[in-house]
Amino acid sequence: MHKLSRIIPYTTYISRNLLNCNGLHTSCQRQVSALYITGDKARENYVTLQPYLDFKGTFADMESLENSIKKRKMTMDLKEVYRMFENYKAKSKEIENVEKEREVIAKQLKDMGKSKDQQNTETINRLKEQGKELRNRLKSLKNDFYPVEDEFCQAFLHLPNLLDRQCPEGEHERILYRSKLNETQSPEVPSHLQQTDQIRYIDNTRYYLMKQAAKFDLYCTDAMVKYFLQKEQFIQTCNPDFVRCVLLEANATPLERYHKVEEHQVQNKLNGAYLTGGGSFESFLGAVTKLCVYPSVIPLKYICSGRLYERSSEEENHPASLYTAIQTNAVQTFVACLNAQQAEEHMDTILNRCVDFYKIFANLHFRVVYVKAADLMPSESLRAQIEVYSPHEKRYVCVGRISNYKDFVSKRILFTMREQKEYKFLHLIGGPILYTTRLIAALMESQEPLDYQKLMENLKLKPQQQQQQPSSSDASSKEKLEEFKSLFK
Repeated sequence: MHKLSRIIPYTTYISRNLLNCNGLHTSCQRQVSALYITGDKARENYVTLQPYLDFKGTFADMESLENSIKKRKMTMDLKEVYRMFENYKAKSKEIENVEKEREVIAKQLKDMGKSKDQQNTETINRLKEQGKELRNRLKSLKNDFYPVEDEFCQAFLHLPNLLDRQCPEGEHERILYRSKLNETQSPEVPSHLQQTDQIRYIDNTRYYLMKQAAKFDLYCTDAMVKYFLQKEQFIQTCNPDFVRCVLLEANATPLERYHKVEEHQVQNKLNGAYLTGGGSFESFLGAVTKLCVYPSVIPLKYICSGRLYERSSEEENHPASLYTAIQTNAVQTFVACLNAQQAEEHMDTILNRCVDFYKIFANLHFRVVYVKAADLMPSESLRAQIEVYSPHEKRYVCVGRISNYKDFVSKRILFTMREQKEYKFLHLIGGPILYTTRLIAALMESQEPLDYQKLMENLKLKPQQQQQQPSSSDASSKEKLEEFKSLFK
């Protein structure tokens, strides 16, 4: 499947066999989480990752958390979750007290064992009986505790991130930028699917780009990547096409968004593989899970281009077309920084670069908006979307987005920075800043030529031979890269 698209670059295709999900709707009906596995389940499923559960920090601002749940329109009772937390703490304390009693008795038995006094025999036997009773009691308490722990921790992991102060809390998005070109009001604009010499569309999982559209599909992503490499000193990566369920849960990604892969002889049935594509945000997470870095390599700025197999949220509400296609080429960004202020600055920088990129297309009308809270994923604190106007469908279509996750995801994947003797969780921002398939559709309907050479010229990108001559900034970037690589040695 994926190899075919590499061998035949001007053809876009995905096999139905790889989309065999054993029922997309049933894949999310999970009785046990892959992210948090209690002790009674650990015998059957090994623990891949143990997330940091920040109970104190999460429940410190109940008002803001309640507001986040309400504005996102989530059906969750925070008071009930907190009641579970109190019960969880009480049960944990009871187990802790019994374990301390066992330790005291074990210490007494050890001390008496060193003494040869025959009068201690009765005391030793009594302590042994107490130890057996405590052992049985501890076993019973743990068996009773597992359901309590599982119920509470699953509810806790479903709590959303706090909303950013810039996130619209009403029923409408907030517009940050709008291009000068007005929306086309003419009802006669034909669909991009009518250009059959360049597009052969079968369904949302299968379509073929040909001629100029196929070339633009490749060179457009290449131009965007080079733009960020040269202008913002990002580091280019190559990511895996498959992501384990534990990382999707860590990012609070709805499992129905991607396609579950049918696997045979899996060691951990809970932690299945999903076809996401190398152009997905989740494909970055495996590289930084359980990773600790030093301040000298912060911020980490990564970018990659690759396939993205993501089910569109608009698939059911709009006619099937390239706007709703499940697969596309995409350019994905990933930035890890120290605090909220740095994350906000990097997010603004990426958005400004994206605006400059899309402004090159003279006939294309687009805008940048902050998405309303109700449309965010639980892990997102804020999301900005780049939306182009479709003259045929008379609506805006997302062709790129960038999200601020704060330290929500880092706590779940244990991605930290060591500063002296302290470990701090990093703030993450990222997202696909370009969906080429949707952009091509909008350009065709806007009668904008698919001229990738003009795109390269307007971006003022350096030729390949000039790139090979390292500047002082390139040398500095290379030093940081080598320093980061040394962390893995």
